[in-house]
Amino acid sequence: MINLEPRNTQTRVKHEILSRYLDTWGGIIVGGLKSRRPRIRHFVYVDCFAYLGRYAGEKEDHLQNRGAKDVYGSPIIGINSLDKLLTHAQRMGVSISVSSILVEKNRETFDGLKETLRSAGFTERLNENRDFASLTNGQIAVVNADSITIIDELIAYTTRPDTWAFYLLDPRGPSGIPYGFVKKVVSQERHDVMINFIYEDLLRKTGMCLRDDLQPRHKQLVDYWSEAFGGDWWKEIARETLLAEGESRFLKEALGEYGEGIVVSDERLTEIKEQKFVSAYRDVLHSMDPSLVTKLVNLRFGDKERTMFYLYLTTHNPTGALELNRILYDAKYLEYELRYRLNIAKKTAPPPGQLTLIPVEIQVPEYQRLPRPDINEIEQYILKRFTEQTATRREVYRELVNTDYFPSEVNKAIRSLRKKEHASFDGDLKHDTVISFRN
Repeated sequence: MINLEPRNTQTRVKHEILSRYLDTWGGIIVGGLKSRRPRIRHFVYVDCFAYLGRYAGEKEDHLQNRGAKDVYGSPIIGINSLDKLLTHAQRMGVSISVSSILVEKNRETFDGLKETLRSAGFTERLNENRDFASLTNGQIAVVNADSITIIDELIAYTTRPDTWAFYLLDPRGPSGIPYGFVKKVVSQERHDVMINFIYEDLLRKTGMCLRDDLQPRHKQLVDYWSEAFGGDWWKEIARETLLAEGESRFLKEALGEYGEGIVVSDERLTEIKEQKFVSAYRDVLHSMDPSLVTKLVNLRFGDKERTMFYLYLTTHNPTGALELNRILYDAKYLEYELRYRLNIAKKTAPPPGQLTLIPVEIQVPEYQRLPRPDINEIEQYILKRFTEQTATRREVYRELVNTDYFPSEVNKAIRSLRKKEHASFDGDLKHDTVISFRN
């Protein structure tokens, strides 16, 4: 029997992002299909590293000795999201079918995953056949295999005509994200992907990668990251940052008090290293497909001021890209709230076996959200690119995919431009609305 672990704060935020991303992804596509010629479209959720799919309650409840019910993980989140999409599509008058594929390599964990699915009420929908083309509407394929070795089978299924797929690549370590494997997924036009980039593990490997005397098992751990980056070039980032840290320490010792305010702090050097690696992997994803749009967010340990992992979210859909800005913006507030609650739970944790005395409701201090862009700024951004041109709203969205604007903010800016007579369009503002821009 496998012991369940409580769900920590960063995993809970990750699951919230996944749930909202899935709902947004499906809703956008179904909305666009409403005006298309009627035929059945297919939506697939693929969880490449499904694990158990269940946790022993929340970490906060565990610390407080509160009786907590099990909570479900990504496999159940994915299935439930497609079920909701099916209902939504029916209301919209769009015919779709859905299927889920859950892949787990470890046999014991795989058996635990099936038990989780049964406990969630999905027994009648399970199918252990790897003939994915035979899946019927609503069926769930549970596969005891390494997703890396069966990726061609998965892609063959999810690239069929009239099919949209959402892939979750959430491995326990870097061995699950080799370059070639990820490229086959993210480069597909109708595939949205969420990748867990485990920065904490990469950070540990930067202390090993420059050594020549590594034991074979340690060398393999370093090689996993070379496979992820598509080569050994990432080690140069480690070398550069290591030299910068050494020079900074030397200057601090040499200058003493006179060096204050001149030398980059250790915290700043750590931040620079993180950003270098994060940008490097984003470049890796774009090298797989230059048309790919990538959004990302860092999630910190629940009780440490340190990044545990980054989520990279990829899409080819301009509306989806802007919606992701909103999802990730909201996620940072949830992270703040959960980390605060966890801190209180730790400070007030009762002795083992004793019930908690902490009040159920915790007053979380107001969160200082990052300011949103001014609408005038967005107006100028749009005018700079479209003055004396006509474009659909979809084309405007596509031009703005690499900004951090929300769709609602872009819509507000376009309507404001119309009021100022810098834009004109007829009727409601929709994706296919043709807009004329002028100074």
